[in-house]
Amino acid sequence: MPNTVLSVKQDEHATNERIGYQMRRRPLEKLQASLVARRFYIEQQTKSQIADDLGISRFKVARLLETALEDGIVKIEINDQGDINTALAEKLRRAYGLKSALVLDGPDLPASSLFEPLGLLAADYLDESLSDGQLLGISWGRTLAATAKALTHLPKVDVVQAAGSPSGLDLSQNPTELVHRFARASGGVAYPLFGPMWVDDPGLVEKLRNETGIASALSRYDKIDALAVGIGSWRPEESCLCSGFPDDWRRDVIKRGAAADLCATLLDRDGKVVPSPLDQTGLCISTEQLRKVPERIGISGGIEKVDAIRCVLKGNWITTLITDAGVARRLLADLS
Repeated sequence: MPNTVLSVKQDEHATNERIGYQMRRRPLEKLQASLVARRFYIEQQTKSQIADDLGISRFKVARLLETALEDGIVKIEINDQGDINTALAEKLRRAYGLKSALVLDGPDLPASSLFEPLGLLAADYLDESLSDGQLLGISWGRTLAATAKALTHLPKVDVVQAAGSPSGLDLSQNPTELVHRFARASGGVAYPLFGPMWVDDPGLVEKLRNETGIASALSRYDKIDALAVGIGSWRPEESCLCSGFPDDWRRDVIKRGAAADLCATLLDRDGKVVPSPLDQTGLCISTEQLRKVPERIGISGGIEKVDAIRCVLKGNWITTLITDAGVARRLLADLS
């Protein structure tokens, strides 16, 4: 207790000293603080520029900026964007060791209610995070289709299709169509893969892989800088890939524990790879190539997707997650 009382008295003394100092400040000092603050915060000048222009030291500039804050000449307010929950996003990023996380604020919602808002958020993220000259890989699905629809601009990146087209997709979700939409937004070159995601005949697979257009796309998988990909659920079966698999394939991989997919890679509940026929007969980015992509952006939301997203996070398969608050709350509750 004595230490606590002493601490309070010291704080009171320090507060009184600050108040007294502020009252003693000279008009010229207040004027300089206001001038320096305006140049720094509004005109975006550096401290060195301000020091040179005003003929004072950088130390003096720094002190005047502190004065401006202490005296209320400058007041800084941080307003979170209304549609983003920054607190949940930071907790999620730290908990799962992600490079970045973006979380749409709001109540628990199904995936069908989140395609458009998640697509809009993903479009903004890609526009902000990509750089001219990079190679962007694109998968397929409803959230990626919403992202493509929301795009108005991208840095000048080339875009490659990360897998052939799964069967049964609507045209709006087809990866070949999405590659062209993304390339139009960026002004870069599109590398579509005009072929199915898999074929039953191993001999035909080799012929297709050597076809000029398909080979051009496949040869770029080792050079992808960023991959934008949806996350599919196999339990419950909410994945475009799951619904498109032949019945015998689907039964076999589910028996082996398939619970999620990321592009053409199937994962179990612990985030470990589940072997599938795509490993031999697929026209798609391989698991090894996927793992080597520097920036892997998972875009998925909705309560029914929680288990699948958890699988992907457990295996460290993505570096960035774009999701919703309902999913984030459940993922964090798992760890508490």
